[in-house]
Amino acid sequence: MKQEKEFARNRLMALCSRREISSAQAREKLLKMLPDATAKEADEIVGSLKAAGYIDDARFAGAFTRDRLRFSKWGPQKILKGLSDAGVEKTIAEQAVEAEETLALKVLSDLLSKKRKELETRHEKKVAEYKTKLEALQRELSSIQQGDFRQKASLQRKIYALQMKMRMGALQVREALAAYARTKGFPTELIDRCGIK
Repeated sequence: MKQEKEFARNRLMALCSRREISSAQAREKLLKMLPDATAKEADEIVGSLKAAGYIDDARFAGAFTRDRLRFSKWGPQKILKGLSDAGVEKTIAEQAVEAEETLALKVLSDLLSKKRKELETRHEKKVAEYKTKLEALQRELSSIQQGDFRQKASLQRKIYALQMKMRMGALQVREALAAYARTKGFPTELIDRCGIK
């Protein structure tokens, strides 16, 4: 059993040399390698690797946060959930996320900029459609005989509805941007700081 423990410890040490893992993940991997090991034995091995500097939850949390921001475009809330799932203590996770707030703002700004272009292009197409319909309705309205009040009122309601849709477009773009940012895990406070207008 002693040889198996040493072999598992060395394998785990090699893994930790290649990439960051949390102490909870290390413990889980160790228990898979040594199914007969007790929790105390696993904790001792993980503790020795922590003491040797191979495992550091704060370092893992920092690397995880930066990677998820840069490559996955996750927001702070989603990152905190990921760190919690990896077994990192809440305070360590929060410190790692707070340390990368500037990067989070930059990532959010880039995401919103790209999404805004997409939404505005879509909105412009709709506005063009609305304008065409509006012109047709206005022509129809001007051709109506003076006595036909019902038809005139119906057309005026349609014209008003189209005009409202055109005005609401900009507001809908802002709402869609905020909703998109929230799905990526960015809190309202950061979204507001990014200045969606």
